[in-house]
Amino acid sequence: MQPRIAPTGMAVASVIVRTKDEAAAVERTLSALRAQTVDVEIIVVDSGSRDGTPEIARRWCDQLVEIEPERFSFGRALNIGAEAALAPIHFALSAHCVPTRDDWIERSCAYYADPAVAATHGDRGLPDRSVLRRPLLVSRATLEEWGLPRANPMWGLSNHACSWRASVWREFPFNEELAASEDKEWASRVLDAGYLIAVDPDLYVDMSHRWRAGPLAYYRRQKKEWAATAEIFDLDPYGAGSLLREWWTNIPPDRHSAFAHRFLNYLRCAELLGKYRGLHRKGVPG
Repeated sequence: MQPRIAPTGMAVASVIVRTKDEAAAVERTLSALRAQTVDVEIIVVDSGSRDGTPEIARRWCDQLVEIEPERFSFGRALNIGAEAALAPIHFALSAHCVPTRDDWIERSCAYYADPAVAATHGDRGLPDRSVLRRPLLVSRATLEEWGLPRANPMWGLSNHACSWRASVWREFPFNEELAASEDKEWASRVLDAGYLIAVDPDLYVDMSHRWRAGPLAYYRRQKKEWAATAEIFDLDPYGAGSLLREWWTNIPPDRHSAFAHRFLNYLRCAELLGKYRGLHRKGVPG
């Protein structure tokens, strides 16, 4: 049972929402934050929107911070938002990610009753793709037991929808030089320092925006993320043989058949090709 945090008229948490040309989605996301069971401070960090996103954001947020597009990196935008935040708990939420629970903030914040918890995020699966049925506290020892990051370097904290303790962020700000995967790099440093990260399936926020933009955009995103991940971790070789084995054997555990995932799932093909190109771009041997 999660302890309840009663609304007090003061922000329990600060939510950092990164935007660029998100006029079609941002109002739904910000209104969902205003409907939470606890009071939140909303900080929008916009990096050069031209579609009216800042005007929409001003109607909902407490602070709007605008940065030049050429200065943008995911880590820099988060650090800028965190520097402006007033609450002791910070959240990161992508502009097109809408929490379906009105107690999403409250449930996350409850984990910080444990002083060892540095961050929270939602996931429905474990690194081996089995279903995550109950919350767990992840430590560095947990990841080593699972063979991470090598076994699945993309599993773990995701800044599309997560939270962290402000005091921990001040000790460990996000890496502003990475083009992507700043969340995985941050989590690795925090776990190395002895902190825990709470993973709760009830905190999961849909990530389907990643592939709604189409296969080419998804390919480019995967390429960028895998290239950045290769800068962070010492990964196993991933050549053409590895690509073909993963395409043939690592079938997503959903209602679709293996045939569909091998020959009809063009987004999965874009994902695997992006992984292959991203790793080879950074010199991971084949």
